Amino acid sequence: MIEEIERARHAEERGLIIRILKEDFTAELTTVRTLLRALDAQGQALSPEGLAFHLVYLERQGYLALTRARNLPDFRADRWSSGTKANSIIGAKLLPLGLHLLDGKAPVDPSVTF
Repeated sequence: MIEEIERARHAEERGLIIRILKEDFTAELTTVRTLLRALDAQGQALSPEGLAFHLVYLERQGYLALTRARNLPDFRADRWSSGTKANSIIGAKLLPLGLHLLDGKAPVDPSVTF
């Protein structure tokens, strides 16, 4: 019962992330900070770690692309704050498959609800 509730909550959070990224679809990148603020404004506060969990899932399904610190031009670990690692997620970009999922043109994913 608790697992089902947790799965449903995660699915709703992932759906909201996709909706937020759709609003920024023409942008090259939506930063993690922007996503966290937008989620909070929608009443769905997530920790950076919780957001990263969902972003990695959505990336693995092909719904979005992630930009990590190491992918930024001229990335040098010695120039970033001590909390930023090369693998840190900097931002996300909704891909066409994610847009199709939201629009109902892609097969339903029970791990993402709108």
